[in-house]
Amino acid sequence: MQFRSRPFSWILSSVFLAASLLSAAPPAPAPPAPTDPILDGERARWEEVADRIWDYSETALKETKSAELLAGILEKEGFTVTRGVAGMPTAFVASAGSGGPVVGILAEYDALPGLSQKAGGASKSPRVAGAPGHGCAHNLLGTAAVAAALAANRVRIAQKLPGSIRVFGTPAEEQILGKTFMLRDGAFAGTDVVVAWHPEPASYVYTKPRLAITAVDVEFFGKTAHAAASPWLGRSSLDALEVFEFALALMREHVLPTARLHRQIKDGGLAANIIPDYARVQWFVRDETGDRVNEMLGRIRKAADGAALATETKAKVTVLASTREPIYNETLSRVLQKHLERVGPPAWDAADVALAKAIQKEVGISETGLADFVFPYAPGHGGGASSDIGETSAALPLAELAVATGPIGTSLHHWAVTSCSASAIGRKGMLVAEKVLAATLVDLLRVPNTVAAAKAEFAKATGGRPWVSPFPPDAKPKVY
Repeated sequence: MQFRSRPFSWILSSVFLAASLLSAAPPAPAPPAPTDPILDGERARWEEVADRIWDYSETALKETKSAELLAGILEKEGFTVTRGVAGMPTAFVASAGSGGPVVGILAEYDALPGLSQKAGGASKSPRVAGAPGHGCAHNLLGTAAVAAALAANRVRIAQKLPGSIRVFGTPAEEQILGKTFMLRDGAFAGTDVVVAWHPEPASYVYTKPRLAITAVDVEFFGKTAHAAASPWLGRSSLDALEVFEFALALMREHVLPTARLHRQIKDGGLAANIIPDYARVQWFVRDETGDRVNEMLGRIRKAADGAALATETKAKVTVLASTREPIYNETLSRVLQKHLERVGPPAWDAADVALAKAIQKEVGISETGLADFVFPYAPGHGGGASSDIGETSAALPLAELAVATGPIGTSLHHWAVTSCSASAIGRKGMLVAEKVLAATLVDLLRVPNTVAAAKAEFAKATGGRPWVSPFPPDAKPKVY
């Protein structure tokens, strides 16, 4: 996921709100879903799978062992698996059942570069310096999705429920790629609805859309020359990049407060005594809507052209990836919320809380421990980041769950997440997600009218407009 943690102040204030709400007499507990005992009985199995994916820590489009582990498990359990979907060797679709409704679930399993960390550690301590790590907890995400699908499928068979279950193995979420290419190439065709989840510091159902995003490369092309003997013969691409960077630094004052602009310089030349003829910077441009992002992109293109004009170089702006803001389906979200409230938050123990507080102390935030409550369904629940789940939600009805798998106030894309994702904290959160997702899938199969209502809501929200890919037909998935 492209960094989607809630602000600490929001979570902390919500802790006290939730505590006051929960002080009233709780209702009688709901009976367990038929998938609950299946998942309780196989808890050790899925923890081992999550730990293996955590150990692999494979980055975008390189998730070979992680994808094959999950696809192989599904295949052995009777799912029909199609591998190498949409030109991506680590993408797969697994299907079981026949006819409708066709309910889907999303699995992610890519790690992040440079976030290697020892499991369960309260301070930064890489297993391998500079190596990747699951700093967004996708080892838990992908495992829980597969576990939920298998449990739901067993109930489907036992209760002779109508319909089909599909698991979408979606690689390269951190590059905003996998789901969009799978959509473009028809992998989701015939699917009625889809559910998903993401590890977070709190438990809720998403209602606040994440930010739309477009990632671009900005390249400058100049002329080389000896930087001391004949610099007048050169035209510096690095000078152009610096002019461009300064222009965008000034532009930040004149964008909406919801906008997020951040970048990494990828190439600035080879040696100080050579006038560089090539420079490249990568920018991520985000805001609440795709229209706002496109408006900023227009300004960025003008800044690149102006920098090139000022330095007598040439500029090129290339779109690398793009996704719109999600459209969350309330009909589906209410089903997730029902089962989240039924299952409840993860069952933390004293050791879990102690680790959480030690991490909070290490990173310099309040030592509030772990979220031991579930937020009621309400507007404003979600994060300020981006995911290619936005494209999925524009193509078919979607709802997304968040479950606490780390300390309150900690940020995703951080060593602390890698640490918790192979600890009891992450595993307990994963079990909650499995139960909520599995029961939701069964409900959708059992009550086709819910699926019909979700599709009607989706048609109204989109105005009946068909999904259009942000990528051209000849685009190919690649890491940028």
